[in-house]
Amino acid sequence: MSAESLHRLEPALRILAQMAGPFGSLPTTDVAVHTTYRPDEFGAVIVISLHDGLTDFEAWREALEIAPDDVRLSLLPTAASLRAETEWGGVWIEVHGYGPLPETAPESGKTVAA
Repeated sequence: MSAESLHRLEPALRILAQMAGPFGSLPTTDVAVHTTYRPDEFGAVIVISLHDGLTDFEAWREALEIAPDDVRLSLLPTAASLRAETEWGGVWIEVHGYGPLPETAPESGKTVAA
């Protein structure tokens, strides 16, 4: 990776450090800083992945003030996946949560609104 590429991630790294204050007690499994290639933007993104249940995802959703209608549910063969995105401190944040399938789940492999 070139210095220019790493420099591009600097805003997200700074915001991630700032998030440790207000969100320091929230659960995490993995946190990563990536370059995003969304159609409308090119830049850094912070990805928070939670693998210990959907309750952890909900804690982050509430803390980041993401509306429930902005959450996407994907049903995988053996798990449910929730995903939400927002901007915080000028940096794009993605939150991914994984947990057990709901007992009344539709056919797996589908993406439905949460």
